[in-house]
Amino acid sequence: MTDDNKAANAQGDLARAGECLREAAALASAGLPYGATSRAYYAVFHAARALLFSVGLEARSHRAVASLVGEHFVKTGRLSSDLGRLVSRLQRDREDADYGVGSVFTADEADKAIADARRFADEVRRLLGA
Repeated sequence: MTDDNKAANAQGDLARAGECLREAAALASAGLPYGATSRAYYAVFHAARALLFSVGLEARSHRAVASLVGEHFVKTGRLSSDLGRLVSRLQRDREDADYGVGSVFTADEADKAIADARRFADEVRRLLGA
């Protein structure tokens, strides 16, 4: 991956994160907390991929994204452990929201997921100077 590709891929995923945040907010406003929670995770997923692309890494799975963020950004002190854990937590919430038959997500929980996703994306923008 060239430096130009790294930057372009990172910016593309960062833009996608912003779109996912807007989708999550729209779903929450429409009273759809399951969809809002799912889209909040995808905002974090794309922001995390932007971080990875910025250093020339590309994950092959959702779980690999969380693992690589931990290894290359949390363990090195560039990202707080709280934000690192957020990737995995929202990933589990997304799986429950999309597939968990007995899972319940409230409007308040969706709002928290969106706020957390926004905080993560804002920190990624800061780290990338975007």
